Amino acid sequence: MKRTVIAGLLAILSALLIPAAAAKNAAQKPKTEDYLLLVEQPAASDAAQSAERPEAAAAQTGSAAQTDSGGTVRLLDGGSVQTLDETAYLTCVTLSEMPASFAPEALRAQAVAARTFAAKQAAAGKHPDADVCSDSACCQAYLSPEALRAKYGDNFAAYWDKARQAVLDTADEVLVYGGALIDATYFSCSGGSTESALAVWGSDVPYLQSVESPGEESAPKFETGVTYSAEEFKTRMEASGRVRLAGKPETWLGAAAHTDGGGVAEMTVGGVLFTGAELRSLLGLNSTKFTVQYGAGGFSFDVLGYGHRVGMSQYGAEEMAENGFSYRVILRYYYRGADIKSLSQISSGQAG
Repeated sequence: MKRTVIAGLLAILSALLIPAAAAKNAAQKPKTEDYLLLVEQPAASDAAQSAERPEAAAAQTGSAAQTDSGGTVRLLDGGSVQTLDETAYLTCVTLSEMPASFAPEALRAQAVAARTFAAKQAAAGKHPDADVCSDSACCQAYLSPEALRAKYGDNFAAYWDKARQAVLDTADEVLVYGGALIDATYFSCSGGSTESALAVWGSDVPYLQSVESPGEESAPKFETGVTYSAEEFKTRMEASGRVRLAGKPETWLGAAAHTDGGGVAEMTVGGVLFTGAELRSLLGLNSTKFTVQYGAGGFSFDVLGYGHRVGMSQYGAEEMAENGFSYRVILRYYYRGADIKSLSQISSGQAG
């Protein structure tokens, strides 16, 4: 059944387009309207490719986009470096990082993000003898075609063709800001709103800002919960070497400060201030967007989202794709102010 998110947004936008109401409510305009604003006001570089809908995006892919790029990627995997065809590498990454069942436009957005991420890592020289590695905690996930065949079984051939087509449809396309490749970070789901790079990593990045990300409820880890006994909680927190918990457990938790994206920025535990990222790591939480309460001898955490929540939400991208938005709109929504350019036209100096 067709989702109703866009209908709701259209109703909101229509109301706000009334001049008096627009003037009155401009400061409080819901961020979710940006879906529509991006369609109405495409980036200047898209002028020659004005079609923003999936069917038009498919039509604009020329014969050059249907052939392999000819480029290669040096992948550090399992302690050794192997040189892979770029199209095959990106196809594997797309299938490793995003559910293969997702809509083509979501897969295209993932392919561009993955290509940008790999190019940025290669330019930065993070790995001396390789462009990227296969560890998602360091670079981005990569499963070999053999591993993907084992994972998808009888569906492998169809999924491979689908993901490969997403790579070919976006051939040579990368995300740039100010003429340079961006850090195209992405994650599974945000729990309703993404985080800024400043809130999570302490550095303000203009294109990595907090935005609303509705419609992610279908994500398996959209909402999760975990409960620790007082002793388990004490053990995990004291493993940091920064705090010693004593007295009644109900006194251990202090006030929490939150980010614009709804995550925990800081929280006091046992009189010591911890960042949300530190607590996520120490307590094994899926994200920093959590609430906690003590009762019945334990600490119960309710967590929204999965991942660092900076950049593109993959389930948010799927929601946008299912509601008719192209990969270009998806990417511009999650990477604010970024543009889509041809990697082959970016000099090594600009890409660095």
